[in-house]
Amino acid sequence: MGFTIGDALLETQNIYKLKLIAGETGCANAISWVQMVEDQTILQQLWGKELVVTTGLGFQKPGSLFHLVQLLIKYHSVGLIINMGNKKGEGYIFEIPQEVIDYCNEQDFPLLIFPWEIHLAELIKDFSYRCISSEREDRRINKVIIDTLINFRKIEESREQLTSYFDVDHYFQVVVINIESKEELGMIERRRIQFQLELCLEKIEGNYSFFWFDGNFILIVNGLEEETLKKLIKETLKRAKKRIAYRIHIGLGSKMLDFRNIILSYKRGLAASKMARTFNQASLTFEEMGVYQLLFMIEDQDILYQMHHHLLGPIIEYDKKHHTELEDTLYNYLMFDSNQKAMAEALFMHRNTINYRLNKIKEITQCEFASFEEKMPYMIAFYIKDLIKE
Repeated sequence: MGFTIGDALLETQNIYKLKLIAGETGCANAISWVQMVEDQTILQQLWGKELVVTTGLGFQKPGSLFHLVQLLIKYHSVGLIINMGNKKGEGYIFEIPQEVIDYCNEQDFPLLIFPWEIHLAELIKDFSYRCISSEREDRRINKVIIDTLINFRKIEESREQLTSYFDVDHYFQVVVINIESKEELGMIERRRIQFQLELCLEKIEGNYSFFWFDGNFILIVNGLEEETLKKLIKETLKRAKKRIAYRIHIGLGSKMLDFRNIILSYKRGLAASKMARTFNQASLTFEEMGVYQLLFMIEDQDILYQMHHHLLGPIIEYDKKHHTELEDTLYNYLMFDSNQKAMAEALFMHRNTINYRLNKIKEITQCEFASFEEKMPYMIAFYIKDLIKE
């Protein structure tokens, strides 16, 4: 989660006399770094998620402070702290315009002030150290989780290590975010995408973990309501469409009780993300996958290839050799539940044509398609066809 503005208020308010005057709902925003800003020239170089501190030296003209806030929001800063002038006339900003306060509240952008007498450098140094420490802790937690995903035998050890961070007895859910790219993403490009995605995660109430693993971004939430998570994913997709130059496909794993089941939720989320990408869908839950749950959860994909080619291969080869449409006929026959009349009406085919083709199919496959047990393998083979590339 990182070191947030809420943490700063809770842990250091008495030390630096911090006072939050606007944007309270944005206090869950994690701080990537603390940056001192006294003019606008540096703003375009901000990566995002910086907490900006200013004495107001370069923002004394009417409207300039308001414009600063607008730019900080544009460049995705997480908040602004102003070193306020005192009654002795020391300082540069002595009053915050109401329009600035109203705008910060409207944008959920935290605006804080602290007295001129407080040493500015100490605050920046302290907050920067806390950011580094928090980032180091987040990396440690992510590593524990990744080690667990790689080696399930570490689950009890990992569970014990994470008890101070997660409610390990509560519900967990894994979200897998796949980035559709023809080439492998470089580290800098991944960091840019991660930043855009992280901006959507700041509203999560409670602990979560977010990291890159095995070609996907992984989000693990703990005790989060499913409707809240779905809303978050909807906002993420909306932001991604505007801010990320790649299509993303999100898979939601099943909600599992206890950290011991985290790997199962991960595998289901991975299956859902693969299906979402295969069928060009933005997001998909494991529960929405239907029969594809079984097909995408099979780790040995050769089994699927073999089943498809064993059942449909002879028909496909016959079609290629004789320029017929037996494969398509069989597919529709199964989908219309063997109802030749409905099939003929829907496809504008004569029933004699259907009968001729079915007899040829039965001859090739040595299958009568008389029972559900005979039909089912071929139905699965057609489902598999959607997943593989010939």
